[in-house]
Amino acid sequence: MSFRTLRILLLLALFAAVAGMTYWESMVVRNWLRPLEVAIYPVNGDGTVEVGEYIAGLKQDDFQEIGRFIAIQAERYRGKDLPPVNIRLAGEIKTLPPAPPEERHSALSAILWSLGLRHYAFDNSPFWGSLGVVRLFVVYHQGEEGKPLQHSLGLQKGLVGVVHAFAQDRQSSQNNVVITHELFHALGASDKYDVANQPIYPEGFGDPGDGPRYPQREAEIMAGRIAVRPDAARIPTGLEECVVGYKTAWEVNW
Repeated sequence: MSFRTLRILLLLALFAAVAGMTYWESMVVRNWLRPLEVAIYPVNGDGTVEVGEYIAGLKQDDFQEIGRFIAIQAERYRGKDLPPVNIRLAGEIKTLPPAPPEERHSALSAILWSLGLRHYAFDNSPFWGSLGVVRLFVVYHQGEEGKPLQHSLGLQKGLVGVVHAFAQDRQSSQNNVVITHELFHALGASDKYDVANQPIYPEGFGDPGDGPRYPQREAEIMAGRIAVRPDAARIPTGLEECVVGYKTAWEVNW
């Protein structure tokens, strides 16, 4: 057997093992028969003292509204309470997650990035303690006024996500919207906005019913914005302005 053939077989075995583990974890989590475990790992995206101090001041209570949001929204579709959503603030990670591929990327580069992110998660979290746990690496930045941060990414059904967030107290509610969005990605939900970041009708609207289409009062969590006109949408101030739409509920097995 040549070295090239052996290398291909090893890569195929690795892909099969990762796919099998991902499928098993996804099925265990998405049956909603046990508490949803979420670990949030803060990362200093700027490497600055200011961001480090912000991370040091984070508390587990800062993220508990995410669990309450999920419980309230799930009850609308299931008609009964979910098992508890346990959100844990884990220790700070000192290395940055792998950068995502460029916008016009190949399928191979996306696969390699996905494997790189899984390896990063494996290196920075306990193996046995992370089985069936959604791991979200929240990369904090000081940011600039009016300038958006790098796009956050969650592996669909992969139970791993990278969130880029502002290291500012006044942004904590909007940070939780982005964290929740990526959490739902990790649970299997898809985006509900178009290339212009406009919510897609009807699945990306908070209230796609028979009333006036615009302006909307709430954002569908996977659209991430409140549609106010056909060509305009605003970012919600917090999870109190968000809902889970029917398609997202179906995707996460509610």
